Amino acid sequence: MSSPAGTLASTPRHGDDVTGSGATEQATWAYTRSPEDVLRLVVFATLSVLLLVLTLWAEQTVVGVEEDLLELLDGVGAGVLRVVHGAAEIVAILIGVGVYAVALSTKRYRLLGYVAVTAIATFAAMSGIDALVDGRTTAVVNELLVGTDLGDATLNGVVQLSQLSAMFIVVRPFIGRQWRRVGIAIISLLLLVELLVTAELPVDLFLALPVGATIGTAVLLVFGRPDRHPTVGAISASLSGAGLAVTDVHAAKVDARGSTPYFATLSDHSEGTGTGLFVKVLGAQERAADLLFRVYRFFRLKNVGDDRPFSSLRRTVEHEALVALMARDIGIRTPRLRGVVDVGEDSMLLAYEMIDGSSLDGVADDEVTDELMRGVWEQVAILRAHRIAHRDLRRANVFVQDDGVPWLIDFGFSEVAVADEILDADVAQMLASFSVVVGAERAVRAAVETLGSDAVGQALPRLQMAALSGATQTALKRHKGLLEEVQAQVIDQCRVENVEYTQLQRVSRTTIFTAVILVLATYFLLPQFADLPGIVDQVGDANWAWTPLIVLGSAMTYVAASIGLAGAIPQDLQTGPLVMSSVGSSFASKLAPAGIGGMALNVRFLQKQGVDEPVAVSAVGLNTIAGVAGHLSLIGIFVIWAGSDAFGSFRLPDPKWFIIAMAAAAVVLGVALAIPASRRIFLDRLRPIIVKAFDGVGDVLRRPRKVVMLVGGSVLVTFAYLLTLYFSVASFGGGLPFATVGAVYLVGSAVATAAPTPGGLGAVEAALIAGLVSAGLDSTIAVPAVFMYRLFTFWAPILPGWLSFRWLQRNDYI
Repeated sequence: MSSPAGTLASTPRHGDDVTGSGATEQATWAYTRSPEDVLRLVVFATLSVLLLVLTLWAEQTVVGVEEDLLELLDGVGAGVLRVVHGAAEIVAILIGVGVYAVALSTKRYRLLGYVAVTAIATFAAMSGIDALVDGRTTAVVNELLVGTDLGDATLNGVVQLSQLSAMFIVVRPFIGRQWRRVGIAIISLLLLVELLVTAELPVDLFLALPVGATIGTAVLLVFGRPDRHPTVGAISASLSGAGLAVTDVHAAKVDARGSTPYFATLSDHSEGTGTGLFVKVLGAQERAADLLFRVYRFFRLKNVGDDRPFSSLRRTVEHEALVALMARDIGIRTPRLRGVVDVGEDSMLLAYEMIDGSSLDGVADDEVTDELMRGVWEQVAILRAHRIAHRDLRRANVFVQDDGVPWLIDFGFSEVAVADEILDADVAQMLASFSVVVGAERAVRAAVETLGSDAVGQALPRLQMAALSGATQTALKRHKGLLEEVQAQVIDQCRVENVEYTQLQRVSRTTIFTAVILVLATYFLLPQFADLPGIVDQVGDANWAWTPLIVLGSAMTYVAASIGLAGAIPQDLQTGPLVMSSVGSSFASKLAPAGIGGMALNVRFLQKQGVDEPVAVSAVGLNTIAGVAGHLSLIGIFVIWAGSDAFGSFRLPDPKWFIIAMAAAAVVLGVALAIPASRRIFLDRLRPIIVKAFDGVGDVLRRPRKVVMLVGGSVLVTFAYLLTLYFSVASFGGGLPFATVGAVYLVGSAVATAAPTPGGLGAVEAALIAGLVSAGLDSTIAVPAVFMYRLFTFWAPILPGWLSFRWLQRNDYI
């Protein structure tokens, strides 16, 4: 026997193996990581960062607030202030000692550890903030505080306040509501006292509470909090108190999004149609998870029909009950709601009659017949007619009775009186869910036969990944191309023209990517242009007749990169998109050290061109290796050509370190292969990928034309950059032989690749300038020459690179 409903499955805690209404509460607590702490951590950490930024930004305003507060106390005697401040510190100390004492006396050693960790972490955090924030008092503050003798006590009071805040957070799950209210009152009073008598700027006080709360929440999230889910005994007692006497309650291992599910057996089922109940328990943890889910969807998606979260858990439960009752009243086959009941301090439950059968995701694929699908679509048609959106129509929420009749369950995410677009989303969701089991053509045909081509065609704009549930998205990812097949079937069977998909993503990956680019550009570009006017004056003296050759040399690098990448794969690719990929990858390479962004873009481009992922990865790796080999070869040639005088005291690195590194890598590999678990991972997972990658490399190496393109393109990239630097030096009068400039570029650029900055910013300039000067070039020529070189090889290509990147995205090449 299965249940009708849907999300967080849980198991009974230790001591919960009870039956009926006579169950007792568990003797020991279980610990769990709660969504409540995730939500609170986000809120407290955000508040702490905002207050810190505002404090640093609006320091004078903060000073003004402190001055106003102290003027209000001007008439109060210094003795009174000392007594108040001393009393506050004594209270804080007593509370801290009391928490330790209670934890020790009750043998709650875990709580004792929590408190100790938070106290240490909070002290460290507040000390760091005190060092960051300028705590100097103004002349007015000093004058007002003369004679109070409070100046040396402030930091201790602030740290104590922050520690109390952290302690309160970690102790809160262990105590009842009355003590929580007492704790809030005491901390509020201490904050007021510290604010009134502090001798420092109140910036630390503004941060003390949220910082302490952040650390306390982090401790609970890392180590766990007491599991406050109602016990099965409490659930049984609550059901019996609502007239639903049960003889057994046990956890249900089913998908029940947003709730903790249980099965219960009725002791008297004369009024019902069955002997069992499906019970959904919702509490503070489930509500916090729902809020996080809604916040995530708010920032990521739009036009998906999400309403504002309900004001309380009770409103949430009442809404689900309302929709379930409405759906049953209009003829939807959904389980009868038998009760809505309070359970425990902060939880509620909904009890539904249980159905004999199983959810659709537990039915064998060959049992999903056209008749069954039409039965589901008939139910969807009734919901559409009454403008009720289920909004979670996945296979787990379609229940198939033993006689093959479908039921719809779990209306926890549903809405009433919705717009057509939200109703269309239900159709799109169900189409995608069915297609995973029966294929695109059958899924669409069954929907069209029941709903009609107009209703199915109207759902097409929402037939996209972002509109589907997480479970459906996961299933579709295992069937690559299936969603596109469903879209094509809808277009064909419903004769849809001019398809325009609804924009659902509020913040897409592209938006995030662009924002990251802007941040990185701001961070790395500003220092580069710090002395821009002086450099521009120097560049103004250049012979601009060399500019066409400089531009040509820079452009050659992209053509050469395309040739090298084309030679690294067995297939032949279109020249235009390949060149655009090289230009776009130069832009992506500026976003991460060592060209990682460019390599990732090339892998994605090759995959989109039909190259298997292992072959694409190995092709980019082979191209990189060929580039390194070509670079090293040119270094040897140009160093010998230029002679030892070109670098003065330059010496090659000691080769013994290379040998040591290779030996260490061999030892690590040997140890990994000697361990059975890692050896199985290598043989079962990595070996097939490596074999496939080497097959692709082998295909390349067996074709002389591809080898020539790979090696020639890789060498030509380096040589083109070398020429560009030589032309840049020549535009300022030169003075160095071609061989010397080449040797400087090759060695300097190789050294600069180790820099942890995108595109080698700063490191390339420093290495090339130092190399040219050591080779005998005057610094008044070396600096602007290198700037000229970087202008045309790094800065000028940014716009074309970004445009190429966008073109590749729009045309689905990446």
